[in-house]
Amino acid sequence: MDKKPTFKEFIEHICKRPRMFTLGGTFNEIAAFIMGYSSGNTTPISDRTFDQFVCLKNSFPTNYVWTYVIKESTKDDDEAISLMEKTIIEFITLKKTMTDEELFQHVMKNSLVEEGEAERIFRAFDQALLTGDKETIESLITECNGAEILWSDSYPKDVAAKLNEISSNQPIKRIPISEDGDRIKIIAQGWPFGIEMRLVNGCWKVNPDKIVELRKTNKSA
Repeated sequence: MDKKPTFKEFIEHICKRPRMFTLGGTFNEIAAFIMGYSSGNTTPISDRTFDQFVCLKNSFPTNYVWTYVIKESTKDDDEAISLMEKTIIEFITLKKTMTDEELFQHVMKNSLVEEGEAERIFRAFDQALLTGDKETIESLITECNGAEILWSDSYPKDVAAKLNEISSNQPIKRIPISEDGDRIKIIAQGWPFGIEMRLVNGCWKVNPDKIVELRKTNKSA
């Protein structure tokens, strides 16, 4: 009887020959195949520990799923499949000798990314939204119709302080979205979508269009 392959061998095989297991061999298909297998079997990546590991390793907030993080961190399917394979195998290897706490400490220590001016501006904007700080918000955004909705509401001071503490302790991810580097996307805790930022006259500004639309939708619901 043939020996059943280990999960590590299974991952290596499917990532090296993706078209043997799916119609198109795309990252989304392979990731879905692996997630489906892991939901029906006990594997090293069957629980949320792996999601958190991938988030921390790639400087994402820890509330994202690993498939999204890997897809956003790579330029095409081939690179995404390769990173997926390497990340899963690294996780499996580390889990053999580390507790979850030790694992998270290890990956955070080895993936620290120094935040730049864009990240600093975004954090200031995010904090100003909590308190409805009109002056700060206006100074940090690009021109936008209906921007007044951004400072029309605010949280109580104690709630705003607690929410800011939570977000301050979470990493944020910068993803380039233009070749000249003048436009980026910020992935941050608590946001259902990436926030675009633009370099305007040498200063980073938040494009609030999607946030304004979200708030308008929530108010009309």
